[in-house]
Amino acid sequence: MQSCRANLKTLKGIFIDCGWRDQYRLHYGARILSKRLAEARIPHRYEEFDDTHSSVDYRMDVSLPFLYRGLEALSVL
Repeated sequence: MQSCRANLKTLKGIFIDCGWRDQYRLHYGARILSKRLAEARIPHRYEEFDDTHSSVDYRMDVSLPFLYRGLEALSVL
């Protein structure tokens, strides 16, 4: 388990978001994952929003810039 934590800490970004009205109840697992990452002091970003699991393309306005910054940090200029 310790090696998993070490590997997770090397990532340039972990982004988790979920609608709190998710019809598949994925928000419960996402909450647990975020809590465990926080307990392990693994940096991540967790957001719940007022929506379901469907038609949430508008959330890309939040997630893609975050992911881009992580990829940008990897690039060698």
